[in-house]
Amino acid sequence: MDNLKALRKSVFYISFPFSFIAFLFPIYAYSTGISVMGVGLMYSAFTLCTIIMRPLVGTFIDKKGRKPGIVLGIAFNSLVNLFFILGDDFQYLMAARIFQGIASSFLWISVNTIVSDLSHESNRSEIFGAVDESVNKGDLIGVILGFNMIGYLSYGSLRTVFLLYLVTSLISLYYAITKLKETKGFKPYYEEETVNNNKDFNTFLILMGLFSFIFSLTGHTYLIYISENITDKLHLITYIFLPGAILSLFLPKRFGKISDKYSREKMFILSILAMGILYLFVPTVKSYGFFLVVHTLISIFSMLGGPAESALVMDIVGENQRGKSYGKYKFAVGIGGMLGPLAGGYIYENIGSEVGFYIKGILVVMLCIFAIYYFKDIEQKSITREEN
Repeated sequence: MDNLKALRKSVFYISFPFSFIAFLFPIYAYSTGISVMGVGLMYSAFTLCTIIMRPLVGTFIDKKGRKPGIVLGIAFNSLVNLFFILGDDFQYLMAARIFQGIASSFLWISVNTIVSDLSHESNRSEIFGAVDESVNKGDLIGVILGFNMIGYLSYGSLRTVFLLYLVTSLISLYYAITKLKETKGFKPYYEEETVNNNKDFNTFLILMGLFSFIFSLTGHTYLIYISENITDKLHLITYIFLPGAILSLFLPKRFGKISDKYSREKMFILSILAMGILYLFVPTVKSYGFFLVVHTLISIFSMLGGPAESALVMDIVGENQRGKSYGKYKFAVGIGGMLGPLAGGYIYENIGSEVGFYIKGILVVMLCIFAIYYFKDIEQKSITREEN
């Protein structure tokens, strides 16, 4: 079994509970009497853990290797499932979120770094897209199994679902330990020019942190907004996410190929700008059918930009200290992701449930204008280096 196949198997099995938790957690926590701000606090606790861990994880995998990082990430994810099995009160939910933050840091920095080890400039987005597809397949199968098993939201059935997820996480751990080989020191198919402009990379980190902040403004309130303004029927809420989930099984790799062939920067800007404009329409849509269409379009453009964004880290920083670079990138994204839910929760409760989407759309469009000039400057510097 080659390394890419082993990696895809590992992320496939560990991804079973991801969508189920993401979908269920805000509604479930809110239904227990926790306020919107309280739910936002739990999201921020998750993000705070990732902020603390990510720089350390990046340095760790550069020194100790990628395989120990991904093994630890899967092991901590297994503990998350265990917490959901053991209890359903605030303490257990908070503990699950904290361990999920630690797990996320180890897992995704290691995965991103392994992909950068196994790829080169001409196929990097494509391979990121292929790994994304494996994650999405695990997501979809896991959420279908989960909701079919619970039927109704009761503690006993939830515990059974997470017992299943614990089993799949152990299968993932098996592939990571026995099939995945260390990629630290792995040489690309050909040597790429090393570009390590700290100023450019630091600007990129600030840019990604701001985008993360803006997009997380409505992250934890999105499902609450749907249940209060579009439909409160669980099966209808599920159908809103279904088209995007199906498309995510085969679009990311294809979009990655497009980004590799034409321009990762352009695909990233196009996707972000389109999502910003679509979010401006969210508060105006009250029909279930039209809302489903808008959400599906947002999902498609998110898939277009995802592989390009992941590959851009290496494009800008170069080939040195890959783990550390992805650690810094995830750290910047984490800062934005921690502050966004707090600001978004305040806006939702004190200003209005629709205002957050307007603010989000306007800020995304404004930041895209800055990003266009930033990437043009990077491109001009690259041309100048080649001429010299």
